[in-house]
Amino acid sequence: MRARRRGLSAQYRFPETGTRFLLYPQARTVRGFELPRLVRLAARPGTIGPGPRDARLEVIDALHKAPYRAPGTGEYVWRPPYPRSKPRRRRVRPSAQGHFDHLVPGTPAFAAAATFAAAACALDVWEHYLGRLRFRLNPRQRRFELIPRVRRLGDNAYSGVGYVEFGFAHADPRQPYCENLDVVAHEVGHHILRAVLGPTPTGETALEHKAHAEAAADLVSLVVVLHFDRVVSHLLEQTRGKLYSENVASQIGEFRDEWSGRLGARTAFHDRRLEDVARARRKGDFHAYGRPFLGAAYEVLVEIYESHLVRRELISPRLARRSSRATARARRSLRGAFAARFRLNPDGFGDALRDATADFARLLAAAWTATRGQPATFARVARNLVRADRRLTSGRYGRIIRHAFGERGIATGSRRA
Repeated sequence: MRARRRGLSAQYRFPETGTRFLLYPQARTVRGFELPRLVRLAARPGTIGPGPRDARLEVIDALHKAPYRAPGTGEYVWRPPYPRSKPRRRRVRPSAQGHFDHLVPGTPAFAAAATFAAAACALDVWEHYLGRLRFRLNPRQRRFELIPRVRRLGDNAYSGVGYVEFGFAHADPRQPYCENLDVVAHEVGHHILRAVLGPTPTGETALEHKAHAEAAADLVSLVVVLHFDRVVSHLLEQTRGKLYSENVASQIGEFRDEWSGRLGARTAFHDRRLEDVARARRKGDFHAYGRPFLGAAYEVLVEIYESHLVRRELISPRLARRSSRATARARRSLRGAFAARFRLNPDGFGDALRDATADFARLLAAAWTATRGQPATFARVARNLVRADRRLTSGRYGRIIRHAFGERGIATGSRRA
């Protein structure tokens, strides 16, 4: 047991005594997530004030607000802090006990509280693996701004120095992105990554650094949502335990075509290689260029999960080998084999996925920390994943990492990034 968990932290668990909120772990249009779920933040009841706001985060439910950045170009039009003279809704107040789970879904107050809960959730989870983080702010800005609903953004969400702000799915006011943990965690993920990695470099490595940031923000989001028991149970019921598939976990984060396209799912389940996205690199499309890194990282997570299944004797080593080498034609029989094993012990599969998520997050955290101050090229981060695994687990997952990234044209053995 000591060797199995060497150097790896347990998965973050939301405290039973924390401040209560309601939020949607996925878009409420996704079947199985029509109702919000209760979450308890790390903050004690009574420490989150009206807004909601705390020492770092503040919801500003601005009215008739123009986006801080132009939707067509991403250029800054103006910057936080949001002026007190500008119109806004009243701050949402907690209950007498200091909680926010009394708010009614579908109301502006609920949207404001859900935005705060999602952002704070992302921080609670990732600070468990990374340590305390500090977000960059603008001059005269005291807290990081969360702007729940900006109609002029349309079907989009943006982040910039000192803020995140959200539009609406399909530009429909009934589907605010601020209530979707997946989208909020992606946007907050950019700020988590900047706090760890430092600013975007200039020069020829800038595009790849940005591409990594887009893929990594999706991984931040993926790890956060996999800390919700409802997501884990839904995912395993959906896939019958076989995660090499298109599912609620592999359809993660957000994809935006340059600065003007609508948001949509970016699938992590694919075999796209760097050579397949060469055109995206030439066009400067860092969103598309990051897909091979995202696909490789998702494969690492799935392989770690299957290794936990083998160690728990929930599947055989042979089934795990067949799964990783499966062709499209073989997937149907593999699904049946996984389903048969899953039916015997669904709780065991859930525990394996939770352990795998914790291992994966810890490896990412160590790799990103080691990359700080250098351009986050795909090869450098992948190489740092191998080194982190060697340090934390004596190389248990090294072969998995090298294979997943190598298959997509991302080298892990060279010292040149």
